[in-house]
Amino acid sequence: MLKLLLNDNWDFKVRQPGADLAGEFAAPDGWQAATVPGCVHQDLLAAGAIPDPFYGLNEREVQWVGERDWLYRCSFDLPADFSATGEASLCFDGLDTFATVWLNGQQILVSENMFVPARLDVGALLQPTGNSLHILFEAAFRRGEELEARYGRLRDWNGAPSRLYVRKAQYHYGWDWGPVLLTAGVWQEVRLEAFEARIADLACPVEITPDLSLAAIAVRLRVAVPLPLNELSVELKLLAPDGSPVAVQVVPVDGDTAEHTFEVANPELWWPNGYGGQPLYRLVAVLRAGGRELDRDERLSGLRRLRLVQEPLENEQGKTFLFEVNNTPIFCSGANWIPSDSFTPRITNERYREQLQLAADANMVMLRVWGGGIYEHPAFYDICDELGLLVWQDFLFACGLYPAMDWFQQSVKAEAEAAVIRLRHHACLAIWCGNNEDYAIAESFGLYDASFEGDFTRTAFPARAIYERLLPEVCARLDPTRPYWPGSPYAGSSSADPTVGDRHTWDVWHGTMADYHDYPKYEGRFVSEFGMEALPSLATVKTFAPESEQYPYSRVMEFHNRSEGGQRRLAAYLTDNLPMISSLEEYLYATQFIQAEAMAFALRGWRRRWSGPGRYAVAGALVWQLNDCWPVTSWALVDYSLDPKPAYYTLRREMAPILPALWDTGKGQAAYWGVSSRAGEIAARLCLNTHDLQGNKLAETWQTVILKPNQATEWGVVDYNAQAELVLSATLHSSGVVLGRATLWPEPFKYLKLPDPEILVDRLGEDKLRLQVSRPAKGVFLVADRPVKWSDNMLDLIPGEPQVVTAAGLGSGEVRVQALDSLFSRLKTGAGY
Repeated sequence: MLKLLLNDNWDFKVRQPGADLAGEFAAPDGWQAATVPGCVHQDLLAAGAIPDPFYGLNEREVQWVGERDWLYRCSFDLPADFSATGEASLCFDGLDTFATVWLNGQQILVSENMFVPARLDVGALLQPTGNSLHILFEAAFRRGEELEARYGRLRDWNGAPSRLYVRKAQYHYGWDWGPVLLTAGVWQEVRLEAFEARIADLACPVEITPDLSLAAIAVRLRVAVPLPLNELSVELKLLAPDGSPVAVQVVPVDGDTAEHTFEVANPELWWPNGYGGQPLYRLVAVLRAGGRELDRDERLSGLRRLRLVQEPLENEQGKTFLFEVNNTPIFCSGANWIPSDSFTPRITNERYREQLQLAADANMVMLRVWGGGIYEHPAFYDICDELGLLVWQDFLFACGLYPAMDWFQQSVKAEAEAAVIRLRHHACLAIWCGNNEDYAIAESFGLYDASFEGDFTRTAFPARAIYERLLPEVCARLDPTRPYWPGSPYAGSSSADPTVGDRHTWDVWHGTMADYHDYPKYEGRFVSEFGMEALPSLATVKTFAPESEQYPYSRVMEFHNRSEGGQRRLAAYLTDNLPMISSLEEYLYATQFIQAEAMAFALRGWRRRWSGPGRYAVAGALVWQLNDCWPVTSWALVDYSLDPKPAYYTLRREMAPILPALWDTGKGQAAYWGVSSRAGEIAARLCLNTHDLQGNKLAETWQTVILKPNQATEWGVVDYNAQAELVLSATLHSSGVVLGRATLWPEPFKYLKLPDPEILVDRLGEDKLRLQVSRPAKGVFLVADRPVKWSDNMLDLIPGEPQVVTAAGLGSGEVRVQALDSLFSRLKTGAGY
């Protein structure tokens, strides 16, 4: 197998309307250097031909880019050894989106799906030197409008409705958190391959016995052999996670396939984050003919037994919706993932790793790859395998009533097959899901009849033919060991049913704008979306807003909030809970404070419903969203600059393996309980303290408590009168170590007159700080003057209970301290600081 990467020597230019296409490719003028993989916007930006669309209102100035057709060209010579091989294939891993390709003057490809790779036999067209490759990219927006004019306007939420006809990343059309940037270009790798025979497919599904004692890896190869070859065989090597050989087997190729099943006794099991390790076995396949190596391929795979369990609950309606890994029920705390940039080719492996490490460090177990984005780069799934992050993978349909004509279904089938084949070996991949909110939008227009099982293409919701027939068939055929779910949310008769399937809880923020304190009332068996908006960090705001626009309701600040009515919704939650604010810095902190509080109320209440066998009433909670694709006010926990918001730290504690919790019952008492994801029972000591706002300790009690294995444990109630403006705190101890903390404050906060808590920050070394207070302090957030990785942040501090945090990278840097008592930043100086 010989490979020639064709990622260099590319040029691009805009096509002139009405001009002769061949003449335009031949003309020497107008060409600029192109990046491959890349997109037009990236290269125009690099050349200074467009302003940065992320800055100010510049997005408006670059809309013309997505409305024009673009030409790409490159030339290449063949290495001398290419002529000695039997077959040559030109491979495009991804073209965005409506692309026509010519090689040496011959049209070889018309592609209309961003997510379908192409492999073309071009041996007869190649020449030793001076090969020319030309590509025409037609404007996706115009082509979509042409299809819409032909077939009819469809209903959607977000973006232009013509997007529903176009198999392109749907968020490129704009979303309620992202800009309209309709890209075009060679967005993935291009290469030329020369070979006598090659491994066309390598499947290795894993089955593990119920007692976990034996793993069977059923290896199946498909070989492409253009010309007959004698003595064709495949050597299969299975290597243990430490690199030692487990087994080696040589298998003859029969026709175009070779099969062998490895059995591994007492396998090293792969576990989700926080439940165990992530050992990865390596499968190496070497294709040979008469002893000559022709090709090789390999897979890294974790061995685990995964089930989606839907069973009746004790004394409640409906069924569970829980993921079980290696016979262990898993509460899937985590987040939704959107593409990490509006320009997907510039997402680096390093950016993937930094973001995914943030997720793992926050005790997340699952990420949902949302259906309006992309099938992520292989690095994303490789890193999720390494970190133990389960992946809920949507197929790429979002918020629309998609068509289902034959040509559209054929394109979707090719797309789905390519995605499943590419991703199915990953241990992290937990479930395939048909779409995002397409059942919900159909219901909103009265177009979904769950009882109908006829020809879906003749109904007003034709894409059911895709979600309920085409996609499950592809998954069953190509990836039968993994569950498939028709949509998110989906529950059969109603996508809002809290007793079955998964649910998107948007009663808070959207819908009736319910009080975030009531989040636990809006539960589902698996809550796959919920969220609250907040501004990004001040440093990030300064990257997109001119100084003259850096105030709360400026034109640029509102432009960088794409949620419909977003500013009004933020204002409602702020005025319901907090005192009035004026400056941008106060506004920023206030929105982040509300986000942190809201997310904590949600997760704390839903984890309480993880009540043990037969009572796993809520089995997952995925925050909308982990990340951003540009600098924006959004629901993200981590902004575009990769600065974690306060809610990130609050949720890291709420997602911790061991968590004490407090809750105001509204009846003169506070309930207290604990949650553990550990496999064994834990005995601990719980300290309950009551302070007034002046810092006086009014009560202290200690008791021994038991945390039952992998569930919530109710401990009792204690007298608590919120009207008395008292702060109740709980600290869980074991063997001299604090396992977790919780506080309960009187609310709404806007009614309180908080005295200065006298926050004292002591240096305990370059990267370690001790925080202590004289009076209770709420929402203490530390901001450094340089990039820092905090061990903890957004803290509630209680007198007599100092907390120590590490700040990796702080060095001699300065720290600002923000807290609820003042809603503005100030520097606190303490001993040794």
